[in-house]
Amino acid sequence: MPAKSKIIYFMQKELSESNSGAHTFDHTMRVYTLSMRIGDGLPVNIRVLQAAALLHDVGRPRESESGVSHSILSGEMSKPLLQELGYTESEIEQILDAIRTHRFSEGLEPNSIEGKILSDADKLDAMGAIGVYRTIAQGVTKGRGISGFLKHADEKLLKLKDLMYTKPGKLLAEKRHKVLQTFVDALREEIQEHEL
Repeated sequence: MPAKSKIIYFMQKELSESNSGAHTFDHTMRVYTLSMRIGDGLPVNIRVLQAAALLHDVGRPRESESGVSHSILSGEMSKPLLQELGYTESEIEQILDAIRTHRFSEGLEPNSIEGKILSDADKLDAMGAIGVYRTIAQGVTKGRGISGFLKHADEKLLKLKDLMYTKPGKLLAEKRHKVLQTFVDALREEIQEHEL
């Protein structure tokens, strides 16, 4: 079985319990596809980028029980698999660094082009129509209503466009930001229509 297939199998098994909310198997596969799209034509180590994109959220289900950031857990969980698959120590270090620095909310800056691409791809999946859906799905699992959605949109989602690192990421973000902004504006307008 090729390394990519083994990584996908490992990731799918670890995320099998996460079938609701925003951080599911399909999210990871979208981030992977976006990473490959952004990285096309850029000077990247494709093995590093592929592995980092596929493994970036593998520790997410364990985050709440351990209290440790999933960006740390994902690296710790991935290292033995990457060693088994024959990744070099240098590649593993780069993969773990890209995973560690992908998370917007921790305020860490990516140290490599692969890390910047992963960060952009992860942010892109929080924008646009998919981003709206994921935020609502996550809100349902956390018991947040419309006001919670709007607060999250204001505090995080609508700021993502200006936090992209790569030129391809910025171009993709422009379109997705417009979709997100249109939805947020329409939601606020409809709420105001029903206020007494």
